[in-house]
Amino acid sequence: MFKTKIVATLGAAALLMTPMSAFAKTTPAKPKAPTTVPVQFLSINDMHGNIGESYKATDGTPIGGAPALAYHFEQEKAAFAKKYKLKTAAANTYRISAGDLVGGSPSYSSLLQDEPTMNAANAIKFTVGALGNHEFDEGIDEFKRILNGLAPTEATQNYELVKDYKLTKSNMEILTSNIVDKKSKKILSGFKPYTVKKYGGVKVGFIGVVTPDIKTVVLSKHVENIEVVNPAKAIAKYSKVLRKQGVNAIVVVAHSGAYNTDADTSIETQGKEKILGQTVDMLKELEKIDPKHSVDVVIGGHDHNFANGVYKNTRIIEAKSFGKAYSVVTGKISKKTKDFIKTPSGIVKYNYLPTEEQINSNKVSKKVNGIVNEAKSLVKEKIDAPIATASFESITRDRVAHPLGGSPVGNLVTDGQLSQAKASGYNADFAMTNSGGIRADLTTVKDGDKNVITWGKAQAVQPFGNYLKVVDMTGANIKEAINQQFTGGYGLEVSGLHYTYNSKGVVDVFVGDTDEKIDPAKTYSVVINDFIATGGDNFKAFTTATNDKTIEVDTDAFINYLKGKQTIDEPTEVRNVKVD
Repeated sequence: MFKTKIVATLGAAALLMTPMSAFAKTTPAKPKAPTTVPVQFLSINDMHGNIGESYKATDGTPIGGAPALAYHFEQEKAAFAKKYKLKTAAANTYRISAGDLVGGSPSYSSLLQDEPTMNAANAIKFTVGALGNHEFDEGIDEFKRILNGLAPTEATQNYELVKDYKLTKSNMEILTSNIVDKKSKKILSGFKPYTVKKYGGVKVGFIGVVTPDIKTVVLSKHVENIEVVNPAKAIAKYSKVLRKQGVNAIVVVAHSGAYNTDADTSIETQGKEKILGQTVDMLKELEKIDPKHSVDVVIGGHDHNFANGVYKNTRIIEAKSFGKAYSVVTGKISKKTKDFIKTPSGIVKYNYLPTEEQINSNKVSKKVNGIVNEAKSLVKEKIDAPIATASFESITRDRVAHPLGGSPVGNLVTDGQLSQAKASGYNADFAMTNSGGIRADLTTVKDGDKNVITWGKAQAVQPFGNYLKVVDMTGANIKEAINQQFTGGYGLEVSGLHYTYNSKGVVDVFVGDTDEKIDPAKTYSVVINDFIATGGDNFKAFTTATNDKTIEVDTDAFINYLKGKQTIDEPTEVRNVKVD
């Protein structure tokens, strides 16, 4: 006991003699709270229902499809969470679609009213989107139906195919700040101009806009009740609203395009900062209206370009189209200023096709793969039906003299329209259609040594279902329509005529493959679709047409033409020739 007391006394004395600094060294320091929050934006644009398609990167590697996109998004999210030691892999990551998620889609999506695409987007967990022009393809009410997961009615296109398909309500907030109802002057019913998301104690504001061109690239009856506000003015308005709420980190989801100015800049060589296009023009105007706009990122779309660069302090990024690529934008937001500490970084990546094993190893990509496979199985009998054979494996929609029309597929489509009009009893002289309505190369499938064109392959070329009309036009107006390719039009495919042009525009237009020039004063019979008949794609000359008679849907006309021909050769003639 005594001994114990002596030891205890010595121990106490030792403690009294120990410098306080020794205690400081052994006491764990309280970690400093982080002053910034990392955020990640994973985005696509212009998917157009291509959830089950495969394309090729520049080096020939397979790319594309929603299962691949789901797989890569999960990998990107997990890597981001690991890098910043986030508590959960889902934290701080946003998935964004910059418009045209649906419309102009392959048959396995379009025949089911693009409901499989919406289900796939839900499974991938997209949370923010913008209205594009193709969401209006069948009228905005039909898009709202699929967005809200409502059952089709007997008036719905493809009702018999889609009536029993299980559709889920979308979890995406679809934004549009510059489309207003013509009567009420309020934001289009069913949509919001902006939304705010909060992660890790910081807020991010998202504003949606669409290109003002929407009025010229959508069938007029579907946009007659809306007005399109200048997107820069709309962004300025709602940026101020957000800043008043203490939201300084702002992302614009814009169905509006951009492009890198260096010709060699591509996904493989990205890194150059020079960037131009409609989106840059929008930001320039925004600066004049509101120099303190606080827009940090613009995620673009519409023109199907690759773009990645910085204008002033704003990151602009766009990931091609059809699910061929996706973009990754990352940055840090200050908890004090509520804004990004610097311009977020960005990269566009090919959507490389994983192996089947990789896709099935991830529950999200596995689920999306199931959605795609189910959709294909439901329409398989229809889309796999052979309709003709071909002397080629595929012919391209690429235009010989872009942005003018004039592609092998375009020639075939318009040849078919002219032929079908004549078969219906109309003595039509010419056929013309907008190049933008031709959505895919015409490919074939092998059956032994035969190249077989299936219903689905043909439908992919002409998916919109526009009505064909036979109209009367003067030679002068026909020439003007062709010339409008040089003044804002988006390309014309032609049959029954050819033309010469130079840097200033059209020089001469000739009948068929002859040297006979069309007569400016003579009236000709022309096959066009109801989209360009109302001035679509900036072809105002077609609005002068008279005596219109509706024949059949362009999709059906193309399919029926191929069926009637049975064996198809590639049209090889060039129908627009440049002269000095």
